[in-house]
Amino acid sequence: MNSSDVSVPQQDPLEPSPTARSPRERRLIREVRAAIGVAALACVLTILGNIESQREILESRSDLQKQLAELDATSRQARALAGQAQNATADIETRISALDGRVSDTQTQQTTLSALYRDLSINKEEVVLAEVEQAVSIANQELLLAGDVRLAINAMEDAERRLERINRPSLQGIRQVVDQDLRRLRAIPVADVSGMSLRLENLANSVDQLPLAAAARPVPPAKMKDKKPEGFWANLGDKFLTEIGQAVRIQRSEGEALPPLAPDQTFFLRQNLRLRLLTARQALLSHDETNYRGDLRLASRWLDSWYDKQDKGVRQAGDTLRLMIESPTSIHLPDVAASLNAIRDHQSARTPGRVK
Repeated sequence: MNSSDVSVPQQDPLEPSPTARSPRERRLIREVRAAIGVAALACVLTILGNIESQREILESRSDLQKQLAELDATSRQARALAGQAQNATADIETRISALDGRVSDTQTQQTTLSALYRDLSINKEEVVLAEVEQAVSIANQELLLAGDVRLAINAMEDAERRLERINRPSLQGIRQVVDQDLRRLRAIPVADVSGMSLRLENLANSVDQLPLAAAARPVPPAKMKDKKPEGFWANLGDKFLTEIGQAVRIQRSEGEALPPLAPDQTFFLRQNLRLRLLTARQALLSHDETNYRGDLRLASRWLDSWYDKQDKGVRQAGDTLRLMIESPTSIHLPDVAASLNAIRDHQSARTPGRVK
């Protein structure tokens, strides 16, 4: 090995040799080296700290990005919900508007229905008044034409029931008048006009069968049950006296004695009696009480004067006539004009142009 091949470290001519350094220099060098090491360590630590901070920043940025993404998704969801809420609000507003329209229509319909109800109420009252007027008119006709109190009472009770069902304060006056007329009808003693008319008709038809007093034969007195005479001449004398007694008739009459009637007078007497009975029947049906009782009294007087009182039929006819004359039942019937006038006055007040 050559000496020229050996590498000898070259010494910096400016750097003093180690052997030439002083202890102070060596201490300074050591301190400088230590400071450099500390500085290098600080740099390393700073770098490591920066790296860790950078990592944390990156992690924070990543978390922030995730949160931002979540916030963005939440925001999009919130916007979607807000859109749905807006749509729902618009739908609700539309429905509210439709409901307001329906409420307005309902109020209009309610107003219309109220007006219709008032009109129907007024029309119902008019209809009831018309029905009540018809019932009272029927009652009045039954009284004036037929004299049937029962049918008149039924018609007035029907009118009273109709007024009670409607129960309007405005009709209270009419109800009072109808009630008064109904009470008067119920207080009337009902006359059997049909039965009385039938009895008069039967009496008129039986006039021809009633015997007259002038044609009546006296009832022979009861013979005494004496002992019959014996012998031919005695019997002959008894028969002769009997024949003489039958040829001569002595009749005793009470009151003024009436002369015997000729056949034509008998005919006219029967016809006049029949005519009186028929005119009494006509007066009964016409509710003419004066002529009715006058014809009955005249017929009863003729019956007592000219007809045979001993006859059973004559006695029955006389009893029937006296019973009909003395009957306290009045055939004069009142009317219900007060009820009719009250109804028509009320209708005229409601409709001033109505003619009574």
